[in-house]
Amino acid sequence: MQDPQIQLLEMGLTFTDPVEPTRPAVLDAAHRSYVNWEVYFFAGEDTKRRFDADPLRWCGHVTDPVSHQRFVPGSGSPRTVYEGRPYFFYTPASADTFLQNPPMFATVNFDMMPM
Repeated sequence: MQDPQIQLLEMGLTFTDPVEPTRPAVLDAAHRSYVNWEVYFFAGEDTKRRFDADPLRWCGHVTDPVSHQRFVPGSGSPRTVYEGRPYFFYTPASADTFLQNPPMFATVNFDMMPM
């Protein structure tokens, strides 16, 4: 999988830091974090650390990797960490399915996405 910032830079897109929206995000791997399938870019190490310490505070809507349901996770949302990335789930059943085979659900598979 190619790093997402490569395509974003090629398209000339710019983003703001989700923690401090007045600061422009840097589009490189050192300033990047993931929650579920969503990618976030930060202006500096300081805001990336704040985000990583409490992603629920900053992430907004995410996609459940099993059901593909968009939702805003809360403190009661089922969650796990897989390969260093936090995953939140819409339902406990989605979490259970994910935990049975994390590699199948950990990255976006557009062939499995509903049309």
